Amino acid sequence: MCEHPLRPAWRLIRLGLAAAVLTVPPAKSPADVPSGTAWLTGDDLARQRQQPASLSWSAAPLRDALADLSKAQRIAVLLDRRIDPGQPIDFTAGRMPFETILQRVAEKMDAGVGWLGPLAYVGPPVAASRLRTLAALRAAEARTSAKNRAVFQREARLSWEALTEPRSLVAALAAEAKVDMESIDLIGHDLWPAADLPGLSWTDRLTLILNEFDLTFEIVDAAHVRLVPIVGAVVLERAYPGGKQPEALAEKWKGLAPDAQIEVARGKVLVRGRVEDHELLAQIKKPKPAPSTEVYTLRVQAQPLSAILDKLREQVTHELLVDEEALEQANLSLDVRVSFSVEQATLDELLAAALKPARLTFRREGSAYKIVPAGE
Repeated sequence: MCEHPLRPAWRLIRLGLAAAVLTVPPAKSPADVPSGTAWLTGDDLARQRQQPASLSWSAAPLRDALADLSKAQRIAVLLDRRIDPGQPIDFTAGRMPFETILQRVAEKMDAGVGWLGPLAYVGPPVAASRLRTLAALRAAEARTSAKNRAVFQREARLSWEALTEPRSLVAALAAEAKVDMESIDLIGHDLWPAADLPGLSWTDRLTLILNEFDLTFEIVDAAHVRLVPIVGAVVLERAYPGGKQPEALAEKWKGLAPDAQIEVARGKVLVRGRVEDHELLAQIKKPKPAPSTEVYTLRVQAQPLSAILDKLREQVTHELLVDEEALEQANLSLDVRVSFSVEQATLDELLAAALKPARLTFRREGSAYKIVPAGE
């Protein structure tokens, strides 16, 4: 059993800045476009990703083949603009998990697969590999914006019609968040096929679109967001307790996550890598069964609930999501100050104690926790 101090462990990469500012007429918000398929999420998605399926494609156009597979499995798949959608694919799978099918199909196309919440993204290997980490970095930045934090975290479906310009999608997101989108001219001209994607946060939706142009964004302030090119490796840095032999632990982790940068500093093991690297190392580090052995001791007196949740996000591998719309409808807020005390508590017990004074609770969605008004 271990006790986790709630201390910041994020450090964001620095990106080059683009100076141009372009005003784009407001477009229809993607959240307002009628949605179609009831995509799987949470535990249902986790199970379906592992369910065996059989299929046989002979010279099938890639986009059509992926669309059929996606609809049959009710798992959303987005094909990157840089992958030829009409290229024919021959592929046969006999009772193979969906995740394996998608990975092998991508490999045949010299592509990679990246998951962003309930969405599977198929694109260039570098773009697919960095997607979740980009999203995590931008979400962390958004949580520091007190004024506009709720809209940056708001979850909505992302849909558009055929021949939509991606620049108009970004303009619509800017209108939704009531921000000026600087350097929007960095997005090249393109016309996209129709798409209907599951619910994602505002920052994840913007990250998903920009990633296809090797771009990301910076939240300048509550009213300004700046698009910038992705420069260098996209990494998330966290510090882990090194124990009695931090050097030995670091060497072990280097073998397990060879693409991550791992070193020892002041008795801690510093890891700079993708979200997936951190998740892998965290799971290996935990004794099994992992969820039941992690315990927390914490005493809080009149602190904003939002700050407590931000610190928890830096220490736990589970996603802590917020149903912002439900909280707004119930006239509840994460900015309320709470007091509570837990000792040797599980994560479930800690969250329950922290949320109760704010009339909130949580529900599990796969490995994630979603915070909702109590009584839902």
